[in-house]
Amino acid sequence: MYDAIIIGAGLGGLSAGAFLAKAGRKVLVVEKTGSIGGRCRSVELMGRRFDIGADYFGRKMLKNFRLLGKGAEVEPVGFRTMAFCDGKTMMTPPGLHTPGDLGRMGMSASQTARFGYMAGRQLMFNAYKDISNNYDMVYHIAENKTLRDILNIGAFFSGNDPENMPGYWFNLVFGNTYGYNSPFYPKQGSERIPGILADVIKENGGGIVYHAKPARVIVEGGRVKCVILDGREVETRAVVSGIGIMPTVHSLVGKEHFPAGYLNTIGYYKEGLSMASVFVVFGRKAKLHKKTHIYARFSGDVRSMFRVLKEGAFPEKSMFVLSCPDAINDPGTEHFAGTVKFLIPKGGAERPAIEAEAYKILKDVDLLVPGFYENIVDGKLYTPKDYVENFGFTSVITPVAESVNYVKMGVDTPINGLYCAGSTVLPVGGCTASAVESGRICSQKILRGV
Repeated sequence: MYDAIIIGAGLGGLSAGAFLAKAGRKVLVVEKTGSIGGRCRSVELMGRRFDIGADYFGRKMLKNFRLLGKGAEVEPVGFRTMAFCDGKTMMTPPGLHTPGDLGRMGMSASQTARFGYMAGRQLMFNAYKDISNNYDMVYHIAENKTLRDILNIGAFFSGNDPENMPGYWFNLVFGNTYGYNSPFYPKQGSERIPGILADVIKENGGGIVYHAKPARVIVEGGRVKCVILDGREVETRAVVSGIGIMPTVHSLVGKEHFPAGYLNTIGYYKEGLSMASVFVVFGRKAKLHKKTHIYARFSGDVRSMFRVLKEGAFPEKSMFVLSCPDAINDPGTEHFAGTVKFLIPKGGAERPAIEAEAYKILKDVDLLVPGFYENIVDGKLYTPKDYVENFGFTSVITPVAESVNYVKMGVDTPINGLYCAGSTVLPVGGCTASAVESGRICSQKILRGV
């Protein structure tokens, strides 16, 4: 009899397993692929290491690793982000350079002071919590059009248009909620995050089984009884599902076990838009900026860009992000590795159309990194279909794109002993930090017998 079976070795599941194992509980993690990490892991392509999902982290996550006795093993490296819009650039986190960045956008000293005051009030005191959506929040805080577009960067990382994102996303992206106002990248790569969690599980007697996909969670009398794995009934006191709340309800357990109100709520959940990635190897002559890991190009009108994407087409000017951890963790090699990410229209797109968009975007990276395109020596495009076939997960930005129209469920469910972890449940913010936190909350509830 297990105290908990964890289904899925993503960050939420691994976090739950780590805290439970650390507390002396008998834990088994089952993962359908041959790798841990889910949307937070690295792969080797073209002889180089690339991140295939998460590529930066918020510092508040580190508290959970300290609780597990592993704080010193993360080795966080700070970095900067370069935003490009309408021919102007802005570097974050803010610093002495910020007044000059804003001045080049055409903002006067008084406008800069007003922006600092307004943003500070929201980030420190949640002063504008009554503003329901992120677009209106940004519009209220910033007067300058270019700055407004840049402040809507959360729309890209949520895969949802800014008008449909909750207003609190402003604090999630720029504030201290998860520490994304001071982001970091692990010195050993993003795969280090799930690796440490897995180490805690194994060091405390827990098990991780790969290429294992449970057929069903059996429920009797309103509580979890066992998990059907490899045709056998494996008894457990609790199940933590890290595969997402919708597949958990509809496929793993069966909706007949859930009340109508619960089913009705998750029926409103929508995925964020899918993403395509171009994994690129390029020469050092490309002019990367010092200590800058993330480069983001904005469309000039984020709201209109999302409108076109949701209508099923590529916009004339797409927003994209280049991540290049080699810029802050110099490997000392002849070439750097980077990943260019861009959104796919709702309903998907045929590969030739995605290839054409990728070609156009790769040339546009020169706007942020001069000489990038001419110094590419190798590259590989992965469409949403390629992600499923090669990495085992869909390339949606967030499995639940948080909306002003609903509130995500908590980690516990109406079934006694069944919990969900990951970015499809609370706490808010579909990010790595919230996923790890959800796993910790699951463990607390199980340890208390809730």
